[in-house]
Amino acid sequence: MNQRFLFIFSVLVLTMSSLFISASYAENEAAPEQMNPEKLRAAIEQYSTDITVNNNVISFRYQNVTLYCIWDANADRMRIITPIANLSDLEPELIVLALKANYHTVLDARYAIGDDILYSVFIHPLSPITTAELESAIRQVATAALTFGSSFTSGELVFPGNSAEPAGKKKVRTL
Repeated sequence: MNQRFLFIFSVLVLTMSSLFISASYAENEAAPEQMNPEKLRAAIEQYSTDITVNNNVISFRYQNVTLYCIWDANADRMRIITPIANLSDLEPELIVLALKANYHTVLDARYAIGDDILYSVFIHPLSPITTAELESAIRQVATAALTFGSSFTSGELVFPGNSAEPAGKKKVRTL
């Protein structure tokens, strides 16, 4: 019985020690700094060209695509957008293909409609986004805009399943 008590006591001590070490490590590990408008601008300046800031909007160019980063620090939200085309200039099957691509091939970026304009967009909370995630979002939004009407992709990877069928080289009047 004495050996059994020692065994149980040893297991308990080891378990408690592991929990204490894990908790100490988590407390000492530096939490990543939260993104804010100043860091957002600095990250975009390192990654992009032709930057203009107007209130809570940063306009910039990447891969010859004009992108807009819009943020609201009070709501802790940000989005990167680029207009693709007026909705009235698009054939309905392109809209259907864009919706299919939202599920399979554009991943974090999305095709979205606002004010009768089709956009490539990325929407995310502001504070937790990392610089690497921001850079990926910039690439994905630009690539999704560039590939609208052909491969409908963000360029990162394709989610398994039935992907959107390419529409071919249809003429799309872009903005």
